[in-house]
Amino acid sequence: MDWSDLRYFIALARYGRLATAAERLQVEHSTVRRRVSSLEKSLGTRLFDNTVSGWTLTVAGQRLLPFATRIEQEAATAESALSDEEHSLKGTVRVLATDGFGSVVVAPAIATLLAKHPSIEVDVVTTSHILNYAVGEFDIALTIGDLPERRGFTQTHLCEYELRLYANRGYLKAHPVIKSLHDLPAHRLIWFIDSLLQLPELRDSDNEEIAAQAQIHFRTTNVFAQLEATAAGVGLGLLPCFLAQRDARLMPVLHDEVHPRRSFSMVIPSRLLNTELITVVAGHLFRSVQQLGELFIPTVEQR
Repeated sequence: MDWSDLRYFIALARYGRLATAAERLQVEHSTVRRRVSSLEKSLGTRLFDNTVSGWTLTVAGQRLLPFATRIEQEAATAESALSDEEHSLKGTVRVLATDGFGSVVVAPAIATLLAKHPSIEVDVVTTSHILNYAVGEFDIALTIGDLPERRGFTQTHLCEYELRLYANRGYLKAHPVIKSLHDLPAHRLIWFIDSLLQLPELRDSDNEEIAAQAQIHFRTTNVFAQLEATAAGVGLGLLPCFLAQRDARLMPVLHDEVHPRRSFSMVIPSRLLNTELITVVAGHLFRSVQQLGELFIPTVEQR
């Protein structure tokens, strides 16, 4: 085996497309294909299947990936250890997060991380689906809820957050005053599409009680679409506080009465826990979330 071929194997496993892997490695896509073919030939087995959704790992590829990744991380750690430069840490980390949390919380945190470690590369993949534990899917996942323990993965409670009702000023002026849940039947509610909801943590008795009180005229699977529809005056939106509380277009509604609480967890493949690159990025994300404090559960106020 030519160990340098593992770089190309890891990149194709990580990105799933020859063009993307080649771009990240700054080589031609034909080089990636040639080096992966060379690795497959030396091992005497096929490592990838070329599917309509991209290059996916075979069973043999899945078995090889943890070892290849470990070699990659150990090489990066050794390089860092041999350097006296403060910013020598380098490598690529894939972070999986929900749409809203990834955009509002993770992206700014990554900006401060890269200011200190400019050689680190971070891929932030946002999703509204249930966490996929597939090999190579993520290095760090920030997901809603405290998940059941799963062999090969370590889970850390990250933070609590609340969802609350919001509306824009124009909507509130044009519709009956809201003093309690009993006033909601006279109002429109912006909601998610139940049949397409992939995160079961968002479907519970608290949400169902709120939905039963109002008229639902607008549904969407995207939290930013819910936010913009609320800001445009379509109706009341049940939104995460970390997404809506600082939006000057929105006014809080029944914050002392409607505040279902959820949580975020950080999930890391156990095989990556002792690698310096993952430890640095995960620690930075954890500290960044803790520093945001009241953004997740703000004090009750009327703006």
